Amino acid sequence: MIKNKHEKYAPFESNFLSVTFNKQTGGIAFLGIESGGRDRDKHASYNLLIPAYGAISGALKKSLPISVEIDENKALFKNAQGSSTIYNIIDDRTMKIELEKINANDIFSTRLSIKTAPPTIWTSAEPKHLKSTNPLTIYKTRYSLPLIIHFPDFGRLEISSTSDDVFCVEELQMSSDFTGIELGGKNFAVNHNRMHALHYGSSFLTFKSKKPLDKAELTFKVLDECYPKFQHENDEKFNGLKRNWLNAFALNRELFDMGDNIYFHGTAHLAIHMKSDLLEIMNDDNEQFKIIRRAFERQVKRSFKQAQAPSGEVSVCCFNREKKKSDGCASDSTPGAIISLMGIAKWNLPFAKKLLPNAIKAADFIMSFDTDGDGIFEVPYPGDYMFQPADNGFYCNWWDNFAFGHKDIYFNYLCHRALRELCELLESLNRNKEAEKYRHQLEKFDKSFFDTFYNPETELMAGWISRNGKVHDYGFTFAVSMGINEGLISKEIGKKMLKKLLAIMKKEGYGDLRFGIPGNVMPVAQIDTINWPCMSDWGQYENGGLNGMNGFHFLTSMYKVGLEKEADKILFTILNTYEKQMTHSGLMPGYCQSVDWRTKNGVPCGYNYLADNYYFLLSVYAGKYKIPHSAVVK
Repeated sequence: MIKNKHEKYAPFESNFLSVTFNKQTGGIAFLGIESGGRDRDKHASYNLLIPAYGAISGALKKSLPISVEIDENKALFKNAQGSSTIYNIIDDRTMKIELEKINANDIFSTRLSIKTAPPTIWTSAEPKHLKSTNPLTIYKTRYSLPLIIHFPDFGRLEISSTSDDVFCVEELQMSSDFTGIELGGKNFAVNHNRMHALHYGSSFLTFKSKKPLDKAELTFKVLDECYPKFQHENDEKFNGLKRNWLNAFALNRELFDMGDNIYFHGTAHLAIHMKSDLLEIMNDDNEQFKIIRRAFERQVKRSFKQAQAPSGEVSVCCFNREKKKSDGCASDSTPGAIISLMGIAKWNLPFAKKLLPNAIKAADFIMSFDTDGDGIFEVPYPGDYMFQPADNGFYCNWWDNFAFGHKDIYFNYLCHRALRELCELLESLNRNKEAEKYRHQLEKFDKSFFDTFYNPETELMAGWISRNGKVHDYGFTFAVSMGINEGLISKEIGKKMLKKLLAIMKKEGYGDLRFGIPGNVMPVAQIDTINWPCMSDWGQYENGGLNGMNGFHFLTSMYKVGLEKEADKILFTILNTYEKQMTHSGLMPGYCQSVDWRTKNGVPCGYNYLADNYYFLLSVYAGKYKIPHSAVVK
């Protein structure tokens, strides 16, 4: 029911939709959605529109209404020119907007406050780039209808029209007050040093028509939460999963692929395989999943076709150069691209087979890094201290806060999995001779792995062994858990290691781990991390901070070795946090202010909105319910 007692505003609120109409302008002043139909007290307080701008029809924007009629389910506004806008509340999820005598260039427009909720816009047809003369516009994009806007933490809003001529144009604009902000002079990653202040800007959506229309209708409908179905999904303990599953897929506006957020593209991304892992358990029965899978396939194809150097390396460094010259950086993106294609093979084998020669070329590049013939791969970075130039380029893995190098356990895990899955696919295609050299490499790897990385002093696995022979072990949780899941550490030994890591966390005061799993449980020496106290001090960011990404392997390995009771306690505690609290901070709210990383006391200590933060949700499927998954060897 629309409440019509206030002089200037008329609000409507249900468990799924909140709308406040401005009686003076005929527009929408407040829009809030909640796809789960839960916790309206929290989510109804966040306006997805920019205050004072909101949403309004093109006709009323030029001429204020002179006639206002409001009843229980309808708000009618007319201006002096005879144009009208009618908002009909159809049900607790749906609002229909009827417009008459409208301008084809501006049927209806909204200004979304992406500082509060950066949205991803999904359509079945690929969006198109448009040119803009506004210097503050970063991207201008055209979308067909219907479209689905996904607001992290809030849910999905579908916007459709009765006319096939209606389409939507989005402009992502930065605030003129904050242009020129950079992320730090020593951050060499692509895009980081030219970051625009988009997080202080907004997203403008304008609905237009290909031709003038006397009448038009737009329907705004709050859709259900979208996630892969699983056993006991109706148990409220899993609400955090249902709310946040789609947060992992933030569609970039430049290439229409998925990176950390809507600003960073995902071609040859360090975490490209994490998207594949999440998409592996989805299916094409759901239209939303189908759209995401198609976008990911474009991303992987571009990674191989446009970001693969002659050497076989797949890297964003190659993608951003006119001449695709290998950096020799051997970062995660090379094995990650192989793993991603192997994931696609499970739902679209014909697509994967076309890129199989590229994957083999990438695998051969990986093989070349076993320089001493022991089966373990040595990256071309000594690993002696942070920011030491590599022999041929710059090296980092996902844990880019640290000086991983030479025998890097994280990189080796990904390479082992990439070759393992490539072997499995080749053998399934009866291409056994091609698979033989990779199988032989895996056998050598398996024999050398434990003795190479096991540290008898800590009884844990080292993060890396630098070229000078020094062991760098700071209690890296992923160094143990990824090995268990990859089948390289026995369940018996792995269980002892996990118990030891949990004991250290308890001693260090991590409490119930409600914000995620730390990457390391011992302070990293200054020589092995960046010289930036904000993000390198013990307990800050990657150096002991808590993050959801790392939770997938850690929790799944706990379930695998039989620590189910302990894993349940941590998992449901984190899920409760993700259900009750906001889990993102926009694109970049400031150094050490983003909630994708937290200190043990819950203070935000991240630098960016990382979609990788939601990778831990996969542990419900591959861990707790033991659904077969490529990332977990039986």
